[in-house]
Amino acid sequence: MTANPDKFLLVKGDTGLGDRILCVLGGILYAQLSGRNLVIDWRDPFYSSTGDNVFHRFFESPFCPPTDHIPTTNSVYPRIWQGRLADHAIQLGGERELNPQEIRRELSIDFGKLDYPEDLLVLVEYDAPVDLLRPYFHGAFQELAQMTTEGILAKMLREDLLLQSEIRTRVDHFKSNRFYARTVGVHVRYSDYRVRLFAIIKQLNALLKREPDLQIFLATDNIEVKKMFEGNFRGVVSAPHWYAEPGSPIHVDRTRPDRTESAIEALIDLYLLANCDHLIFDGSSSFGWVANLLSPAAAHNKLDVDPSGHNRKKRRLRAAVTRILRGARFSSWGFRLLPKLVQIRRL
Repeated sequence: MTANPDKFLLVKGDTGLGDRILCVLGGILYAQLSGRNLVIDWRDPFYSSTGDNVFHRFFESPFCPPTDHIPTTNSVYPRIWQGRLADHAIQLGGERELNPQEIRRELSIDFGKLDYPEDLLVLVEYDAPVDLLRPYFHGAFQELAQMTTEGILAKMLREDLLLQSEIRTRVDHFKSNRFYARTVGVHVRYSDYRVRLFAIIKQLNALLKREPDLQIFLATDNIEVKKMFEGNFRGVVSAPHWYAEPGSPIHVDRTRPDRTESAIEALIDLYLLANCDHLIFDGSSSFGWVANLLSPAAAHNKLDVDPSGHNRKKRRLRAAVTRILRGARFSSWGFRLLPKLVQIRRL
């Protein structure tokens, strides 16, 4: 559909990179289906140190021109954004700390509705709920009706959201210098949200039993997880980046020396995971899920230890357990003690 020059979709960045990327993919698809011009705004403080829009530092897209300009209009939905289009979602929450459900309800459009009359719509999401748009997959979009959601998102990552060349060069340089054998990529998020670590280790052990010469590429946000893997497995490599105190999510840690560089380091991890011959991840983590979407590896070489990971009830339960463990500082002492109590390589 040809975009109406007076209609826009403004996609705001919020939380971590995996969520943001999925939100952008959803925004690209929504803008195409609704005939709107796409504007992506990542000037929020999670990854921008100076208040500039860092999206174009990281990606390019044929559907989003490299501009920071946000159209000026009073025809805005949701109306809470009127006069505040340059703000980010945290600012609109005021003194209240909005949870994801409240943000969707109060700060974002209904993703399944296309016929808004307003000139500018604002999207704040933590996923790409493609299934809500399936009723509109006809005409020029008929091809999508025959594809799975995973297939649609993977195709968009290949064609519609491309890593900037200077970051791609860093990915290729690390791969050519450090990937010296067939490689299994392992993603372990273990900070504000914790994946199924033992399930990941069990899958890794089973794979290494079948292919003992595999090299391990580890991407994690927890320095103690990195130390535990290096102390228990041979051939572990990780891309260099800054780590927060164990248990603290990198993208909100105020001690980061450079917010934008920390995002670039995470993107390098993400695309290196996708360059591995095998991938072990927890699908409840959006970062691991995006790595799976990016990876061209055969389906049987990609092992999701939690294929029901998008179950919201399970995610809330695991998040509650995570808060308890963070309070006990398990990320600091637990990984120093764990290898002494459990034979990790035989787990």
